[in-house]
This record gives sequence, C-alpha cells and structure tokens, in this order.
Amino acid sequence: MGIASLSMSYRPITSTPFPRSGNYREIPPCTTLKPYIRCFWGQERPRILSATAGRLVIPDTCMDIIVRVHPASHTVSTVFCAMDERPYWTEDADARSAFGIRFFCWSAVLFGAGSFRHTKNRAFCPDVFFRGITVELTGIVSRFHTLQERAQAAEKLLLCRLNENRMNCDLMNAISDMITYRGHRRISEIARQNALSERKMERIFAENVGVSPKTLSNLIRYQLVWQEMAGGSTDISDLVEKYGYADQAHLLNDFRFRHGMTPARALRL
Repeated sequence: MGIASLSMSYRPITSTPFPRSGNYREIPPCTTLKPYIRCFWGQERPRILSATAGRLVIPDTCMDIIVRVHPASHTVSTVFCAMDERPYWTEDADARSAFGIRFFCWSAVLFGAGSFRHTKNRAFCPDVFFRGITVELTGIVSRFHTLQERAQAAEKLLLCRLNENRMNCDLMNAISDMITYRGHRRISEIARQNALSERKMERIFAENVGVSPKTLSNLIRYQLVWQEMAGGSTDISDLVEKYGYADQAHLLNDFRFRHGMTPARALRL
C-alpha cells in the first residue's frame, strides 16, 4: 500500500467528530499534501466561557503543531504535540483562538529533522524538530485570520519543507499491515512478513514515530473502533469479533483507557 493509499484508507478522528462541535473546524490539505497532512484545524473560544469550554484530546495517532493567539497579552504561542497514548483535557483560558497542523503519525518526520525517540506523551517547542518553523507560523497567524487563509499559507511552507527522502519503506509497510489487520495481528508476525527483526522494527518506530510498534497497533485498533462507534455502530459484540478483542470487557476497558470514559458518554460530548 503506497503512502497515498494509506492516507485514504485510514482517517483518524478526534473526540468530537460531530456536526454540533461548532467551535472546532477542520479543512483538508491540498492534493499534494493529502498523503502527509490529516487536516488543518482551527478553534475559536467563546467570549463567555462555560463549564464545558475545555476540549478532550484523545490518542488519534497523529501529531500536531498548534499556534495559539493570546489577545490579552498580545502574544502568540506554539507547541508541537507528539504521539499520545492516553487522553487529556486541554484548556488555555488566555487563548482566544488556535490554528493547528495535524500530521499523520508516519509523516511528521518528513517535514523536520532528528529523531522522535522518547517523545511519547510529551509536548515541545516546534523548532526542536522543525527548525525555524515557529517564526514562520507566527507570521502566518498574525497576517491571516481565517482558517482557509492560514491553511493556504501553511501549505506553501510545508511543501518547501517536505523531504520524501526521509521516508522509511519498512515503517510504511508495517503501518500498512497494522491498518489492514485492524490492529490485532501480532507484531512478531508483521515483522516476519516484512523481513524485519522485532528489534529493528522497534528501532524504526522509535526513531520515526516515537512509540513502539505494539503501542501504535493498539492505538490504530482503538481508533478504528471509535470511528465505528462515532459512525453509529454500537453493537459491542460485533466490534469485539471484528477487532479481535477477547470479550466485551476487554474492549470496554481498552476504550476507557484510551478515551477516558465509556463509549456512551463519549458519544454525548
């Protein structure tokens, strides 16, 4: 499966992929960037904050560069969020709006330099991995005010930074297998199918994604289950069989671990 096919077959979603999520919007990238960028996104905070103003961030198998605008202090802040395996709530009372670039887990490494080893569940200054990008993105957010305008300007920036020579074919093939088998094939079998030792596979994933193959495979399975639930599939027994869980308790415990709540509550957000 090529990188373009991979991005079309696997479309991770957030905790609120519903029409009623009015303060949060996503738009797709241009055709050239679609294999690498899941979306550009924007969020506007209401001027009168409610008790539910915070936003649940779930493990979506993506990495984000986020630019936040703080009108009270006349500043702009940036952060790069690496791969997460647990959910968390985020809220910045001083930030009025945010603009984000969401990379597929396999593609962030193609726009920067260095290794993603030891980055799991952590946030960084974007310049640590994408040298000089903070100034460029700050300028874009300062000059443009709509999500469409910011996305178009960011596309030009990203196209100049894309380095396909950094693509690791072994990584892509292994992730493709994880998606094909819906995250419930043994890592040893995926390694053997791709003529890799498990140790080499671990090293490739650590450098390029920041999590182990087993962790990513489990996250892909959880994401696919969440997509089914968000799309209306609520028969847990069917999902247990389809995604290779031992039983309903196994699926529900894994979902609560990744999502921080039961499926019923998640669907009400």
